[in-house]
Amino acid sequence: MAEAPAPPIASAEPVATEPPAPTPPAVEVARVLTRVGKNHGHAFTVPLADVLAGAEATYPISGTHPHAVTITAEQMGALRRGEILRVRSTETNGHAHRLWVRGAPAVDPPEWVTVCKATFSGKDEHEIVVPAADLASTSERTYDVQGLAGHTHQITLTTADFETLRKGGPVNKHTSREVDDVHLHAVTVELVAKRG
Repeated sequence: MAEAPAPPIASAEPVATEPPAPTPPAVEVARVLTRVGKNHGHAFTVPLADVLAGAEATYPISGTHPHAVTITAEQMGALRRGEILRVRSTETNGHAHRLWVRGAPAVDPPEWVTVCKATFSGKDEHEIVVPAADLASTSERTYDVQGLAGHTHQITLTTADFETLRKGGPVNKHTSREVDDVHLHAVTVELVAKRG
């Protein structure tokens, strides 16, 4: 009868491992983009230096009546990573505004630039970004269409939908419904008309 092989001898010395490399930021932030939802003449800016410093700050929102917004230190970190921040302004004259803020590179990357426009039913300020690479693709894609809204939906464009868009025709879809919400939106997606 053959002897069973001896178990491997455990090393007394710990095995040295390299620490994981830090994750690089999603984008190299060079500017801060801001938008005001349901806008009637308001504007605000978030200085790049504030985002890079990372401390909580409150910003006035100019217009015919004042609003303001506070961005926390944690939210500044999200902006440094190039993430989209959706927050609400303070309330004035019985209303507030949804605000959209993003740390961005000096030039928008191709995946941020849409070649399509979309018209949504309702007044929730949803939007879709369909990059040129997606339009040229033959694969189905699902998009988040939250935009400035306080909630999200998705729509899926199929291979046939992309073919219709490439031929210049509109595509009519419906958004998804969220689990705790019964509403959805009708959407018409079309190519952006080329200038010149």
